[in-house]
Order: sequence, then structure tokens, then C-alpha cells
Amino acid sequence: MSVKTAGFEVKGLGDSVLLSNLILEKTDEFISYNTLRRLFGLVKYVKPSMNTLNTLARFNGYKNYIDFIKIAPNTAYWSEKEKLYLHIHDNPQFIINQLNRKDLNSDYKLDFVISFCRELIYLKNVDALDGLFKSSFFTDNNFNYSEILHFGNSIGQLLIENSEIGQKLLHHPNFLHFVYCIHVDYHYLNGYYGEWVDHVLMNSREVHFTAFSEAIFQLKNYLNGLDVSYDKLHMLDKTNFHPILQGRIYSVKILAMGYRTDELNQLIVELKNKEENTVVFDFFHELIIVALLSKNFSLMKDIIKHLSEKKLIFQYYQEAHKNRFDLMCLIFNHSRCRTSSDKVNSKKVKNEREHKYSYRQLLMSFELILSYHSENIQKNEVLIHFNEIARNFNYPLISEEYLFNYFDD
Repeated sequence: MSVKTAGFEVKGLGDSVLLSNLILEKTDEFISYNTLRRLFGLVKYVKPSMNTLNTLARFNGYKNYIDFIKIAPNTAYWSEKEKLYLHIHDNPQFIINQLNRKDLNSDYKLDFVISFCRELIYLKNVDALDGLFKSSFFTDNNFNYSEILHFGNSIGQLLIENSEIGQKLLHHPNFLHFVYCIHVDYHYLNGYYGEWVDHVLMNSREVHFTAFSEAIFQLKNYLNGLDVSYDKLHMLDKTNFHPILQGRIYSVKILAMGYRTDELNQLIVELKNKEENTVVFDFFHELIIVALLSKNFSLMKDIIKHLSEKKLIFQYYQEAHKNRFDLMCLIFNHSRCRTSSDKVNSKKVKNEREHKYSYRQLLMSFELILSYHSENIQKNEVLIHFNEIARNFNYPLISEEYLFNYFDD
């Protein structure tokens, strides 16, 4: 950075003296040429003082060394990003090749790829997207689940209005893993996302993807008032599935065959024996949704029992799970109320729960159900808002009758 500011490389004693004079002239602060020689490796290195680091930072245009640490990596990333974007129209394959460079800053790589995908979707450049998802970028980088969730939901949101592009990418395992299985669009199970599910069921041979798709297909049946079947999932070996997928499959079994407390207890024991505690929370990801949809207060009670006894440190992606768990707890507690004096006050219902991703509207409908049955609430306003969501969903299950009778025995 100092070399760029000075305009020459520091290769010897003369260069060090010249740089020392330039620093003094620009900052009115002195760094000896010997200190600079040590910094540039011309003599034995000695760790510089904070005063030296602050002076160098000011020479390079920053307030101090802390300011440099905060800003400099971002400006380096901006520069790298601008260079790559020069090729987005004429040679996107060059960008894809550069993404696999080992020296590309991994801290910014994922966000750059999200921006890159967004540009390609905007340009409707399916060939370049095809090349990206075919590349080794997704397999060479060891992304954690929070990063995968960030990527999938960022891209999935854009494909709602560009679903024909997503349809053309469904043959790529990377697209299925990083987008299709992440951004589950509950709003459009009767629309484009339901068509994607049908496509994967017909064309994929990968058991993780077909099991996931079958579970979504059966949930769609439930929302549409059709029979739910567990037949195609019954014989699967689910041992190596992600806990979220295991829970998703078990939720289909509950919808098809009913809920048994002893069976859930046994599944939790098996999970505890094999995995760490946070995995149990992941297992309940879809079960919370199904418990809410099916008004299964026995299942809610058992979920609360299993999760409330744990002191969990939540990862980023689990914060949204925690919010829906909190909502389910409020709904369950309300179901236990027998008199109007026990009912939840509307002030307690309104809090800072933020529902993210493709679940947002679905969970909002349950926030409205809770509000509607709470004290001191303008029921007509809630009803209008609920009906708007119900019309957008267009699922027979979610109706005015569902709202009115949610807490009836």
C-alpha cells in the first residue's frame, strides 16, 4: 500500500530514505529509514510499534491503523470485483475461471458470486449460469450451512420472477443443492416451484433430491386438501440425510399416518447418540411448520419439551428457526387458555420476531391467527390482512374457517 502511494518500490537504503522523507512531508510525522528497511525486509524484521503503524496508515490516506484494517480489505475487494465485472458481457467464462483461483479472497468470494449470478439472471444469460453451476466452484469451497442458506435464498428470491431460468438449471446437482433445496417457495407450491418439484421427481436419480422433492410434493397435497402418502419415503435409508431433511420426511409420516409421542422420543434418542445437540434443533425445522399447519398441539407440546431443556448456541441460520419456535410456543400456550382472562394480550403478541426467507408469508399467517384470537385486537383489520395472504397462497387449507376455528377442540 505504501509503495503504491509513494510511486516506487523500496529496494534499498536510498529508497528507504526517500520514503521516510515523503512520509514526513505528507504527515508531519517521522519514521526512520532503518524502521522502513526492517518493514520491507531489507534487514532483520522487528515488529513495528503502533505509532509507526498509525503514521503509515495516515500516509496512505486513513485516519489510523484501525481505520486501515476496517476499510482496506473492502477497497481491495471492490477493485478485484470491478476488474472481473469488465468481462461480464463479453467473456463471463473468464469470471468463472477466476472464481476458482486459490488467491481470490475467500471472505468475499461467496458475495461476489451472488452478485455475479444476479447480473446473469438480469441479463438472462442462461449459458453463463449453466457454466457456473457446472464449474468446480461449489465443490472446491467448503461452505458451511449458513453460507449455503445465504446463497440459496439470495438467488432463489430473484428466480421467483425468472422461474424459466431456474427450470433450465434443474439438471445441475449444484443448483439443486445450493438453490432448489434451500429456497423452498411455499408461496408457489401450486405454481412454478411445484413444477420444479415435479421435474426433479421425474428426472433426478439422486436420493437426497428425490426424497426432498417427495416430501415437498406430499406437503403440497396436504395444503390442497388431498391425501398424503408416506409410501415412497417409508423404505428409504435416512441415516446419512441432513437432520433438516430427516425431520421433513418424518413430518410427512405424521401427516399421512398420525403422530405418536413414543416414536418421536425414540428418534430424538437416536439423534442424540450420533450428533451434537444443535442437530436436534435442525431436526425440528419442518416439524414446527407441520405442527402449526395441522394444529397438532400434542406435537407442539413435545417439541417444546425437547427443545426447552437445551441451552443451545445458535448459528446464523438457526436464528430464523428460533423465531418460528417462539411463535409456536405462543400459539401452544394460547391453546391451553380456557378463559378470556388467560388469553394472550395483543401487546404480548407484537414483538420483534422476524420471519425470513420463503417461510415469511406462511408464518405471517400464523402471527395473524394468534393476533385474531388475542385480547384487545381489531379483529376486522387482522381478518382483512389474513385473507390477503390466503388469496395469494390459494391453498384450500388456509381459509377464513381455518382462522376462525384454529383453537377449537
